[in-house]
Amino acid sequence: MDSIHKYFKVRDNGRPFYTGSRFETFVGAGDTHEPDKITAEDLLAVSLLSVHVPGQAALGILGSCAKELEEQLKLIPVDLRFEELTDVEFRQYLDKDSPAEKLWKILRQEGDRWGVGQTTTSKILARKRPHLIPIYDSVIAGKTGMTGSGTQWSKWQDAFHGPHGRGAELVAKLTRIRNLAGQPHLSLLRVLDIVLWMGSSSSENVLETVGDEE
Repeated sequence: MDSIHKYFKVRDNGRPFYTGSRFETFVGAGDTHEPDKITAEDLLAVSLLSVHVPGQAALGILGSCAKELEEQLKLIPVDLRFEELTDVEFRQYLDKDSPAEKLWKILRQEGDRWGVGQTTTSKILARKRPHLIPIYDSVIAGKTGMTGSGTQWSKWQDAFHGPHGRGAELVAKLTRIRNLAGQPHLSLLRVLDIVLWMGSSSSENVLETVGDEE
C-alpha cells in the first residue's frame, strides 16, 4: 500500500512525482474515451510511462493501420477483467490468434519494424484495455523472471487463476491494496505493476525510464 501512496504523491507545484500516475486518466481514460480507437491522446499517455512512439509508428497507428486496429479492439469487450477470465475467455481474447495477439502484431509491425518494441506495445494496449492487458517492461521482467513478452499473458493467467487458492489469494491481496490506497480506478493488473515497479531499485534512481527491447 505504501508504494501506491508514494506513486500517486504530488509535488508542491501540483505535478506528480511519477508521471505514470496519470497514465489511466490522462485526457479521459482510454477504455472510456473512444475505447475502440487508438487516439493521439493514447499515444501521448504512454509517454507518461516513459516510452516514446516514433513518428512513423504514430502516423501508421493513427492513419494507415487505424481501421485494422479498430476492428480488433471492437472484438474485445471493455468490461473484461483479467481476474475474472474463464479459460474459454482467455483463449478467445488473449491466446493464439486472438484479437489481442493480432493487435500486438499490428503494433509491432514485425515485418517492417517502426520502432515500437514490446514495452511500448504493452502500454498502448494497457491504455485501451487496462483491466485486461498487463504492462510488460524490463523492470517487470526482472522482478518476475520473464525472459520476454511472448508468454506473459499465460504466466499472469496462471498467477491470477492458480490452483489451491493461490490465484484467489493474489486477487484478494491486490484488491485490498487498491482499496486501502484509495485508487479505485486502477485495475488489479496495474496495482501489481506499480507494486513490482516501485519495489525495484530503478524506481528511485531512474524514476520511470525503462528499456523497450525489440
